[in-house]
Amino acid sequence: MKGLTKAEEEVMQALWSIGQGFLKDIMEATAEPRPHSNTIATILKILMEKGFVQAIQQGRNNLYSPLVSKADYGKRSVQQLVKGYFEGSASNLVSQFVKDEKISIEELEALLQQIRSSKK
Repeated sequence: MKGLTKAEEEVMQALWSIGQGFLKDIMEATAEPRPHSNTIATILKILMEKGFVQAIQQGRNNLYSPLVSKADYGKRSVQQLVKGYFEGSASNLVSQFVKDEKISIEELEALLQQIRSSKK
């Protein structure tokens, strides 16, 4: 799976939020300031070439839907983040969150409980 540019990811976020839609629906789901419709159409074409989106023609319009789920893309992105910036160690990532006070003790305890439950 290829990576996404920031603009491609913004369009995917919009598409994930609506599930499927026409160009106008995707435009409405994007954050302000919204890109021009031609820009979104071009990005959708690129996303189709990359295998992230499919289009089914309905009349004169295309109905777009994601081929990659948000969860799958998120999982792959986190794996790349850990590999590229934290020496492949999820522990180093969590340690950074602790240092930056971005994770609470309660959240850490919940993670620990989740790890223990998955081992059973």
